[in-house]
Amino acid sequence: MLVPSKFTRLEESTIFKMKCVLTNKNEIENVLDVYIRTKDVFCDASEFLHALDVLYVLGFLIINYDSGLIEYA
Repeated sequence: MLVPSKFTRLEESTIFKMKCVLTNKNEIENVLDVYIRTKDVFCDASEFLHALDVLYVLGFLIINYDSGLIEYA
């Protein structure tokens, strides 16, 4: 996961790109829909998954493991 530093601009950091997941969100959507909606923002899928992990840990996402749907807190 990229964090801002003197070598990495804030706009290039995963932390900054997490806001794109929370922008224009639907109330409930699956992971693939979120990825398709934000794929132009992230460099690759691993950066996208890191962003989802951080949002989950911070309590911004609730993931239903049975259905694979994401609800936003």
